Amino acid sequence: MTAMSVEAQQYEPSRDLPARLRRRLTQWQAVAPLPARPPQAMISFTFDDFPRSAAETGASILDRFGAKGCYYACTGMLGETGPSGPFFIETDIMHLEQGGHEIGAHTVSHLDCARASTSRALNDISHNVNQLKALGVTTPVRQFAYPYGETHTELKRALAERFDACRGVLSGVNSKGSDAMQLRAFELGSDESSVARAVSLIEAAARQPAWLVFFTHGVRDKAGKFDVKPQALSALVRRARDSGAALITPSQAIDQIMDAA
Repeated sequence: MTAMSVEAQQYEPSRDLPARLRRRLTQWQAVAPLPARPPQAMISFTFDDFPRSAAETGASILDRFGAKGCYYACTGMLGETGPSGPFFIETDIMHLEQGGHEIGAHTVSHLDCARASTSRALNDISHNVNQLKALGVTTPVRQFAYPYGETHTELKRALAERFDACRGVLSGVNSKGSDAMQLRAFELGSDESSVARAVSLIEAAARQPAWLVFFTHGVRDKAGKFDVKPQALSALVRRARDSGAALITPSQAIDQIMDAA
């Protein structure tokens, strides 16, 4: 498996006007609407790329409160170091899967899927899934997250044949009619405002009910732009548990929604 160097600028998607317009159009073109409301309040904690701190500190926090997360693995980052510290190694995959957490796909090259052709994106994603299997993933890879949260409608349609759900980064809750090929999510960062917002969302989700998806990268005390601090994550997961919500993986959430349809 070829290693890749990961620089901070690789985390920045295109912000020009055409790119913003494409994002706006794509998000409203649902290709796989969820067929029912969640039968209960559900919360999924997810980690992109993923750094070792998410596999170690992050998983330890989730386990403490009976939660299970999803780890979207960019296999080209295996063993490398980036803005969120060292990335996962092979044994992290095994330990997470044995602990009941889910492993999702995230491309090999951290590809900006919104600017890549459908064929190029599908090829990269197929290699990603094959490499995950080679790393020891034994369960079907049912989930995918778009690097940078970016995609286009043609790719969403193609991925509906490959995955049960694909996660983006646009803010919002997921319920009946939400696009399973571009799930809404809320970012957890190192700033206090993102944590405060997450608390209010958890309280609101318990009343609806709705499906909330949170995402971050690393989980470390010296949190960078893309990370959450362990104390903040611990407080959020505790709050989520105490709300009565089911703290489950995306595939478990999809299964419950399908059963309720």
